Amino acid sequence: MKNGTQVVHGTEHRALEPGAAINWDDVRLFLKAAEHSSFRAAAAEVRLSVNSFRRRIEALERQVNAVLFNRSAKGVELTAEGEKVRAAGIAMLQQARMLAHMSQKKKPGLRTTVRIGVTEGIGTFWLIPRLVDLYTSKPGIQVDLRCEMRAPDISALEVDLAVQLERPTDPTLVVTRLGWLHIVLYASRDYISQHGAPSKKAELPNHSFIELVAEQIPSEWLQTDATERDTRSFVALRVNTSSAQVLAVTHGAGVTALPNYAHILSDSLVHVAPDFVLKRDIWLAYNQQAAEFPHVRTVIDWMKASFNVARYPWFGSSFLTPDELTEFMKQRNQAGLFAKFIESTPL
Repeated sequence: MKNGTQVVHGTEHRALEPGAAINWDDVRLFLKAAEHSSFRAAAAEVRLSVNSFRRRIEALERQVNAVLFNRSAKGVELTAEGEKVRAAGIAMLQQARMLAHMSQKKKPGLRTTVRIGVTEGIGTFWLIPRLVDLYTSKPGIQVDLRCEMRAPDISALEVDLAVQLERPTDPTLVVTRLGWLHIVLYASRDYISQHGAPSKKAELPNHSFIELVAEQIPSEWLQTDATERDTRSFVALRVNTSSAQVLAVTHGAGVTALPNYAHILSDSLVHVAPDFVLKRDIWLAYNQQAAEFPHVRTVIDWMKASFNVARYPWFGSSFLTPDELTEFMKQRNQAGLFAKFIESTPL
C-alpha cells in the first residue's frame, strides 16, 4: 500500500474516502455470494451474468479497500475482512428493515402497504379469491401481491412475507408451516374423450403430458415416480407458469399435475391415475421486525387463516382425494368457494 492505495487482485485500489457512500445493492450481492459460497450460484439467483456479478463484488472490494473473498476453482470463501463486512451487512439489513416499515406508518387518506411473495399457482388460484375477506375486514391495508415461481429474497427487503414451497435457510427469519399441497394428475373431459385417461401412473408415458418447469417446482420428482423414460418421449408441452399450465390442461392439451383442489376451478377437469400423489410443504416466512408492525401482523394472521386446516382440510397432512374434497365442501356449504373467481376467469 502506498499513497493511499492498495493492490487488490493485481489492480491498485484507492482507499475509501471518509464519508464515501457504500452501494447498498453491492452489499446485498456480497451477502448472496457469502450465502452460496459461489459467484455463479448467487448471480443466477439475482438474475445477473456471472461477469456482471463479479464486477459488482470487485467494486465493493475497492470501496472497502479489502479482499472479501478467496477465489478458487471450488468457489469462494470469505476472508477475515469479508467476515467483518458480512456482519456489518447483516446489521445494515436489520436497520433497513426497520426504516422501511417506519415509512409505512399510517398517514391520513393513505393505505399501509404489505408486500407478499408467493408462488404463482397459490397466489393466483388460492389467495386472490381470499383477498376479499381481508379488504372487507381491514380496508386500510394495501396488498402488493407478487406471484412468482422463484423464492423472493425476504432478507433483501423484496417482500415483507413470503409463502413458498421451499423452506428458507436464512436463520434470521421466522418460518412456520402453513400446510401441505397434495399434487395429483388431471386431464380435461375433452382430452379424455379423444385419448382416454391413464388409469395409473405407469400409463402416463402413453399420454401427452404438460410439464411445469420453474423454481420451487421439482418436476423430476414426478418423472422419477411415474416413469424412467426420457421426458422427451411424453412431454408434449413445457410451461413456466401455473396459469399457462391450467389453461393448457383445461383446453385439452394433455395430462398435468395440479393440487387436489384444482377441479373446483373448472368442471372440465377430471382426476386421473389416482395412484399418483405428490406431497409438498407450504411455508410462511417473514422478518420478526416486520411482524411488529400492526399492518404486517394483520396480514400474517390473515395468511394463516387462509390455510386453516379445520376449514380447508386439503391443506392438512392427510391426503383428501378430489371426490372426498368435493363431498366435504358440500357438507360445509362451501360449494361456492370459487364461484365468483370462476365466472371471471377465462378457463
